[in-house]
Amino acid sequence: MTRRLQAEDLLSFKLAGDVQMALTGDRIAYVVKSVDREKNSYKTAIYMVRPGEEPVRFTGGESDASPQFSPDGTHLAFISKRSGQPQIWVMRVDGGEAWQLTRVQGGVVEFRWAPDSRRIAFTANLKEDGIQPEVKEEKEEDLFKKHTKDVKVITELFHKLDGEGYFGPRRPCLCVIDVAEGAQPRQLTYPPYRVSGLSWSPDGNTIVFESRMGPDYDRDSEDIRIYAIPATGGEPKELTPAGFACGRPEVSPDGKTVALVATLLEEMGYDNPGIYLVPLEGGPMTRVAGDWDRPFTNETVTDMPAPGRDRLIWSPDGRYIYSICSMEGTTQLVRVEVATGTVTVLTRGDRQIYSYSLDAACRKAALGIADPLNPGDIYLADLETGAEERLTRLNEELLSQLELSEPKRFRARAEGGPEIDGWVMKPCGFEEGKRYPTILFIHGGPMAMYASSFFFEFQLMAAQGFGVVYSNPRGSMGYGQEFCMAIQREWGNKDYADIMAVLDQAIAENPWIDPDRLGVTGGSYGGYMTNWIVSHTDRFKAAVTGRSVVDWRAMSGTDDVGPTWTKRAAGVPHWVDDSWYKQQSPITYVENVRTPILIEHQEGDLRCPVEQALMWYTAIKYLNRAPVKLVLYPNEFHGMSRTGKPWYRVHRLVEISNWFNQYLKG
Repeated sequence: MTRRLQAEDLLSFKLAGDVQMALTGDRIAYVVKSVDREKNSYKTAIYMVRPGEEPVRFTGGESDASPQFSPDGTHLAFISKRSGQPQIWVMRVDGGEAWQLTRVQGGVVEFRWAPDSRRIAFTANLKEDGIQPEVKEEKEEDLFKKHTKDVKVITELFHKLDGEGYFGPRRPCLCVIDVAEGAQPRQLTYPPYRVSGLSWSPDGNTIVFESRMGPDYDRDSEDIRIYAIPATGGEPKELTPAGFACGRPEVSPDGKTVALVATLLEEMGYDNPGIYLVPLEGGPMTRVAGDWDRPFTNETVTDMPAPGRDRLIWSPDGRYIYSICSMEGTTQLVRVEVATGTVTVLTRGDRQIYSYSLDAACRKAALGIADPLNPGDIYLADLETGAEERLTRLNEELLSQLELSEPKRFRARAEGGPEIDGWVMKPCGFEEGKRYPTILFIHGGPMAMYASSFFFEFQLMAAQGFGVVYSNPRGSMGYGQEFCMAIQREWGNKDYADIMAVLDQAIAENPWIDPDRLGVTGGSYGGYMTNWIVSHTDRFKAAVTGRSVVDWRAMSGTDDVGPTWTKRAAGVPHWVDDSWYKQQSPITYVENVRTPILIEHQEGDLRCPVEQALMWYTAIKYLNRAPVKLVLYPNEFHGMSRTGKPWYRVHRLVEISNWFNQYLKG
């Protein structure tokens, strides 16, 4: 006997990810993320599984994450907050007690084993005074400093980042430490530069990383470059040219080449992230598989993201590079032949691969896989035969209790446009001959995609008795560069046509959808499109807009990526000519809004600042032509619906359910 999904069920799901396979292929470590209801927070633990055996919990802490096997297979290192701050801990793979390797004030952000298994490179949040010993609480005796330490003094153009906040004096700096108890780390880079994405050369003499250095380091937050530095310290060497957003560097097995993923800055994120090569000693950057018209990234939008890292992996002979690739609403593991650029898709299925790791020979892959009816489990795949073994069944008992709705994919086309992927979900308890209110969902980005993955909010709305329709309109990733770039300069035109064409096709193919009881909702770009829709049509009887944009003039300079919007306006700032900004802003058309609309936003959102919600709410309330409600969540960033405080996420879902029940069923 099954039951309907409830909002609080969100707190019962566990997410498995950040899968790491030992090079020997005989052990797989992964992270399990769960909710602590009482503390309103998340717990993470590391589990270990061998093929053919049951998984076992490997670490005993409640904040253990980011596992990495040593190259020689004898140890597992991970990041834990057991001492108060995130630090690197190490334990033998055959068990025993974990011991703390780093004790750095500010904590560790990420790390990478050296090829000799005797050293670890890591980034730590350091001030200008460099590495200091970890203390549980930094005491300040000076009363002036003590009571003014929260004051923000800003001198940089790029000075904040959603999910992190306003930058203080601490910056992620590169350090190296010997793997031995009592070892002291050595600092290689210094503030104000920010370092991430570490990789070692095979001889252990060089570390490559992502950063933005030089006198104009803060001028363009997306102009990230790849650098190389001697592992013993020295001057970083810039390897990649200006004009690209570079990341995920990996040094080739022969130590001569760095593979990386990059996009052209001039395309503003609407081009496919491609794989590039650059000589470690310096030289021109070249693209691999330039004719492959899909992104070498996971662009899936889901409200249940599992832990994971998306890195490139070289084959041991240097012939191939492995990556996750987004393709038509799925994500797959692919292999790219370096010499020819030939791309081979190694996995199949209408699903999402969100995490992967390979053995030393690149014959086996450990995979984190989700589908529309399961938020994720760990699998072992034989890349030569295609055979797969399921290693975990993390939510099997809970899922067996629930009545879920399985999405049905279909195609639609707006006049003059390409075919668009759409999905429709029947309401739970569906009865033939009845008509049901239906909600249209719009994803964020827009350079992202809905995929064949588990989406809690969709299932909750189906459990509430609503039909669900969603799509990947032009602007989405995974369908080619031309498809994505179609809306680069203008939102609300071609994408609007695609979204409406999908809805019309869904209604035509599914007579159970009641065209007189339609709702619309979305977050971020999806919130923008929801605002745009209700200010351009009265077709919908209710709307919910989340963490949205309403005024591009206000966005330019208040969010964490402000200069990008000026680029979309042909480089013309709004104080010179605000024509584009006004035409593209839903606030310009607010007097047309007649649809009851719920506005939800996060007060700490730095991607779409909360003023956007306040402007939208105030204008609609002042005009008094449509019911409007504003719900604000304190101390939360843009991604609250995915990773925010658990009970806030439940509260948001309840508010959305109540709003649609009131206006689509009342």
